[in-house]
Amino acid sequence: MGVIEKRKGSALGKLLKALWNSVIIFFIPGVILTSISPSFTIELSRTDQGRVDASVVRNILLIIPTYTFMAANVNAVEASTIDGGVIREGNRPTGRITGQAEDDGLLLIKSQSSSPIEVWVSPTSLEEVGNNIRFFINESKEPSLGLWVVSNWKFGAILPGAILLFSMVNFIISVWQVLTGKSWEQKSG
Repeated sequence: MGVIEKRKGSALGKLLKALWNSVIIFFIPGVILTSISPSFTIELSRTDQGRVDASVVRNILLIIPTYTFMAANVNAVEASTIDGGVIREGNRPTGRITGQAEDDGLLLIKSQSSSPIEVWVSPTSLEEVGNNIRFFINESKEPSLGLWVVSNWKFGAILPGAILLFSMVNFIISVWQVLTGKSWEQKSG
């Protein structure tokens, strides 16, 4: 039997493959996670007449806008926490309780001219975000207020961030291997 020699690709081809692999490692799980638990960018602006208008953008991958909701003449904000309930064994109503589901925070930005805008906010941030918006509407003289909020810190920000870090480390290792021609494998002797 003859020895089969493995083809070695060009350095550019290897770098592009490493970049593609890193993007796939981050992009697919990141889009799935942040679609389920998105972040929102809230922009409030005060017009010359003193009216407050709101623009809320739903983001995936932390910063990529997917939907924009607009409201003119914002006059109130309502914050409520929705109880996650208990988790039961076998998902049966009579099953043994095995845990507690996470609560959700819902912020409703209300205006006189349109239906309320729903913004899902982590319950840990809900009160502070609601207070900031109320203060801006009722007391502040600032021309604008911008907020970035996450509906769930663990699944909407920390986990996608960890996946991004992993994919970046993977890419850096791949680039190092291409540039130096060396491998990270340990050689046992």
